[in-house]
Amino acid sequence: MAEIVSCIRAVTQGKHYTSAALTSYLLSRARRGAASAAKQGLEDLTPTERRVLKLIAEYKTSREIAEELFVSYHTIETHRRNICEKLDLHGSHALIKFALANATELR
Repeated sequence: MAEIVSCIRAVTQGKHYTSAALTSYLLSRARRGAASAAKQGLEDLTPTERRVLKLIAEYKTSREIAEELFVSYHTIETHRRNICEKLDLHGSHALIKFALANATELR
């Protein structure tokens, strides 16, 4: 009953009102949508790009990744650029943030 009264007061004052249940639902839905979009983006990556992303999630540098995969540093930098382009990631830390947030999907 108190929630209905709060809603009516807010609306009569020209304000917006959202119940706690609706807010929880919308936040949950947004999180699921973001996770789904990330998973779909991961499917666009080649197996090598996925491996590079997994190694980034392990806090390895481009030089360390290059040594582990027996390729040049420049090859890894190209993979990093391609991953960022495919996943629409921008900014200096966006790639590592994405890799860490999706590390379980990379295994």
